[in-house]
Amino acid sequence: MIDPAELAASQADLEMLLVEMIASVLGEQAEPTAEPLPAAVGLAVSRLVIQDPQDGSFLGVDVRAEGNLITTLAATLLGVAEPAPDDMLDVIAELGNIAAGNVKSLLCHNGQLSLPAPQLAFEHEGDSPDAIRAGASLLGNVMELVVMPLHSADAKTRWPSGSAQHSAEVGV
Repeated sequence: MIDPAELAASQADLEMLLVEMIASVLGEQAEPTAEPLPAAVGLAVSRLVIQDPQDGSFLGVDVRAEGNLITTLAATLLGVAEPAPDDMLDVIAELGNIAAGNVKSLLCHNGQLSLPAPQLAFEHEGDSPDAIRAGASLLGNVMELVVMPLHSADAKTRWPSGSAQHSAEVGV
């Protein structure tokens, strides 16, 4: 299991990971920010879960962005003037997948990564006290990477076919 102190110590690495992901994947300059996402704004969220095979513990990885930012990014990345909601879900899911893969490499090398669970929401719930947040400001908006210990994987968490977790779920 990831020690909460180890997770807290990764704050600077998570900020760097987020800013570098934005630059390499999106081609946009971003700056770390302590500014949180506005509480009641349209959001795009992608949640992935990392399971540690040694002790069965779980780590949640969220990438969150303001809805108008995801609309702009989806339009640019996909070359469409008005991206559909599915386009925005695809963009946030891919950003979540990239970020969670990097978090896995940083914090849980042998962990098993779930499939992304993207959604468009109007607001987000508060984070657990053990959650570590990294924020980046780009194009006048905020994107967050939040990593948090979880007691279990959500029932909606999907695992890749052929994974040990998937096999256990299918056998149940």
